[in-house]
Amino acid sequence: MTREQLGLVREPEHGDRRQEWGTLDENELRIDRDDAEAVADALSVDFAGSFNLFYLLRKHFWTAEGAEFHEVAEFLEDAYKRTRAINDDLAIRIVELGGIPPNTPPTIQERAAVHLEAEGLYDLRASLAGDLDGYATLVASVREHVDLAEGVGDSGTAERLRDHLTTLEDDAHEIEQFLEDDTLVREEALD
Repeated sequence: MTREQLGLVREPEHGDRRQEWGTLDENELRIDRDDAEAVADALSVDFAGSFNLFYLLRKHFWTAEGAEFHEVAEFLEDAYKRTRAINDDLAIRIVELGGIPPNTPPTIQERAAVHLEAEGLYDLRASLAGDLDGYATLVASVREHVDLAEGVGDSGTAERLRDHLTTLEDDAHEIEQFLEDDTLVREEALD
């Protein structure tokens, strides 16, 4: 049986919907509908990627261990909170543009260029290296979307994305420092 047949997924009734999923309503930003749709679609990719990066960082916060545990865990906690704030801001902007952000696991995974890792990965160095790849992917996407927003005259989105780039690049740099050769030693190696 499907989830729908079991009654686990309730299909919206007409009065429940604000708008159809995958559609774009008019926006109050005075941005041309086609341009707003292009920007909202691009932001959906960044939204999905930042959502996955948030989950990776939070998982790594939960499972961090080693001699530098406290410093790394503190960074990861702050980083996942910053990434979640970026994610929320992107969702808000998508709505302001007349769209709806991806909001279920399948639609998020369909759009995300930042991918989740295997369930059983707990090695801190490998986890942080994966986080750094996630940051690199997200930063490249956001940079591209700054250009898109500027190209269609959406300076508000471009400015927001530039602010997010600064945060993402700073966090990526911090991870690079954690991954230097003389860092992240195991506690038992210190004995």
